[in-house]
Amino acid sequence: MVMVSLTGFAAGTLCTLAYLPQALHSFRSKSVGDLSLLMLISLNLGLLLWVGYGFMIHSLPIILPNAVTFFLSAPLLIMKLRYRKDETAKPA
Repeated sequence: MVMVSLTGFAAGTLCTLAYLPQALHSFRSKSVGDLSLLMLISLNLGLLLWVGYGFMIHSLPIILPNAVTFFLSAPLLIMKLRYRKDETAKPA
């Protein structure tokens, strides 16, 4: 059972780390113009569902990485929604 949990934590950690460079870049540049609104909505909804599922089956390897990734991606979605008017007003 320990190997199953370690595998789950390793998978979750790698998936979260894969997302980290994009999140850091967007936070530093204060720009989410190149990110798709639909992608951010579906990502955040999916992460919340994974966290909920993890709670239902009492699985920390599912809960923790998905919660961390959600807390990295939710601000990007908020930025995208808050500043999308500015993006459409940019001259070509």
